[in-house]
Amino acid sequence: MILELNVRNISLMPALSLEPGERLSVLTGETGAGKSILLGALSLLLGERASGDSIRADCETATVEALFQVSGLPQISRLLAAHGLPPCEEDALILKRVLSRSGRGKCYVNGGFTTLSVLGLIGEELVDLHGQHEHQSLLHRGRQRDLLDRWAGLQAVREKVNQAYLKLRASREARERLALDEAERTRRLDLLNFQVDEIDSAGLRPGEQNTLQEERSRLMHAEKLLSSVHHVLDVLHRREDTAARDGLAESAEALAGLARFDDNMGALADDLRSAETLTGEVVNRLIDFADSFEADPARLEHVEERLDQLQKLSRKYGENETAILSFRDQAAKERDQLVRQDDTLEELDRAEAKLTGELSAQARQLSQDRQSAAEKLGTQLSQELKKLGFAQAMFKISVSHREEEAGWVFWDEKHYHCGPNGADEIEFLISPNPGEALKPVAKIASGGELSRIMLAIKVIAATAAQVPTMIFDEVDAGIGGATAEAVGRSLQTLSQERQVMVITHLPQLARFADRHFLVSKQVTQGRTQTIVELLEGEERVKEVARLMAGEQITETALQHAQELIEKN
Repeated sequence: MILELNVRNISLMPALSLEPGERLSVLTGETGAGKSILLGALSLLLGERASGDSIRADCETATVEALFQVSGLPQISRLLAAHGLPPCEEDALILKRVLSRSGRGKCYVNGGFTTLSVLGLIGEELVDLHGQHEHQSLLHRGRQRDLLDRWAGLQAVREKVNQAYLKLRASREARERLALDEAERTRRLDLLNFQVDEIDSAGLRPGEQNTLQEERSRLMHAEKLLSSVHHVLDVLHRREDTAARDGLAESAEALAGLARFDDNMGALADDLRSAETLTGEVVNRLIDFADSFEADPARLEHVEERLDQLQKLSRKYGENETAILSFRDQAAKERDQLVRQDDTLEELDRAEAKLTGELSAQARQLSQDRQSAAEKLGTQLSQELKKLGFAQAMFKISVSHREEEAGWVFWDEKHYHCGPNGADEIEFLISPNPGEALKPVAKIASGGELSRIMLAIKVIAATAAQVPTMIFDEVDAGIGGATAEAVGRSLQTLSQERQVMVITHLPQLARFADRHFLVSKQVTQGRTQTIVELLEGEERVKEVARLMAGEQITETALQHAQELIEKN
């Protein structure tokens, strides 16, 4: 339940605070005063995407923050723990969202950082917000199916159907890829055999290209390499009087003789001895190189040919030996499947039969559950709609099997077709007046009727749902008189179990409020802003009278408004 909502710098709201009641809170005000903007701010807090237009002009940031009372909602504690968020203290949950024009907004739960998606998950457990146009979703059969499944708690069964459907579809696609005609199969086998043989005959070794490129570089510059090596050997080793290696040894001995006069000379002598030893190792390795290496034009030609062969394979099959060999293994696997295609097809047929059986069982169970739920929900909706002005209405939820659609699969011998959400077509039907045939809601219901049907669904669903707060934005669209009275009573009944907030323009509905708020605009220091006031006593009577009579409030309107409120 929302205890307090604070908004700062959202649209026309520089600073606004709202404390709704535990039961039915009503928000009224002139069109454009900012009632829906207030609910939009709450939607932002519950995970809705934001735009730069949400932030008040001349402000860089905006904030929405709310305090919730979450006793009796263990799922909130589980969500917080699952996402590493601070726990609630004294059953109080604080959600906060900061918007920024830079796009770097922040989300907080009990002071801990979180993501917008996690904020949305938590919001789903706290508030059910019925927007101005949500009832239009009743025009779509998919939405009608979702409403039935959610009311009946069939999401888990439907997910099983979805998984079985996806597995069966994947199996059929695999079979179709293998079930090539004979000419195509022969062509494919010829290509795969050529590719595998070409790679196998090359005798690839991982890292071979790099090794050959290094060898080619040495062979291409053999003369320069040998010339330079012999020159270095002459300098270091072969000159009789000036060989660097001998000079290092003599110098080390000379410095060692000076060590008795200066300790530093001994250390320097040791360094020269180390240099002489290292120089000796270099000389030995250069001698080995000079003795073993020679220019070999034939070898160079062979290396060039091998590198050319490897580069051609790389252009066709992969950037290096490892990638080429991986390509070879995949080609060999496909070749083997084609060679034993008949066996593979039989295996896939057996798998498909098993998967079809699984899908059949799951889809049949889902259909049975939907049929049972549709009868119960249809009966309850008929009863609830009578309270909402459909005095003689009959409501029914039709559950029929789907016709064939592209990409769908058979699920039993009757050739019913099944998709990811099952084999059923769900449609809401209504007969508003006695003697009229049941017809699809989408074809005969007006906007006001759709709104009341959605309200009826919400009222019935509230008995099973755990969401503690329900918000309705102009649920009274297109109705008035006794029907508005009926909607108000229904909302009042709903508020006995849930916190309910309603935006309305109707006095018949506003009179049922436990707390009545007026949303209005005012100009302060040349800037327009939206304010919210809690109405009590005479101020509330005046607002209900305004809803009845418009701006010209008469004594009769005031008296009537007082009677309406006292009647409640």
